[in-house]
Amino acid sequence: MSTDRSAENSTVSEQPDYPDHLGWAGVGFAIFAAVLYVALRQMLIQLPTTRAELNELSTNAPVLSRLMIVAASAALNNIVALVLSLISYVSERRSHTLAVVGIVISTAMLLGFFSIVFVSLLFP
Repeated sequence: MSTDRSAENSTVSEQPDYPDHLGWAGVGFAIFAAVLYVALRQMLIQLPTTRAELNELSTNAPVLSRLMIVAASAALNNIVALVLSLISYVSERRSHTLAVVGIVISTAMLLGFFSIVFVSLLFP
């Protein structure tokens, strides 16, 4: 009887630490989203600055399509990274430090991206 209790206690107290695949995937998606945000920034820097050139740009569909594809891909990867990091954070038997790093990075990039979009919609 005492051996049964000690066997139960040893299995309860010994919880193996599994590799955090969700946390690593979240950080990986966050890094890929950051690369896409850098590419988007470089594309936006190359845009014209005068009003006449901007009016010509509104008829240039391939340029606008590329900008929208890169921006949407970056935002989607950022949201995926945030969701994966949150799932990794709430799962049991995982190290939460990697999940917190992914959550902080993803949230900062997402808030930065959407604040820029929101401000640009306020000022036409």
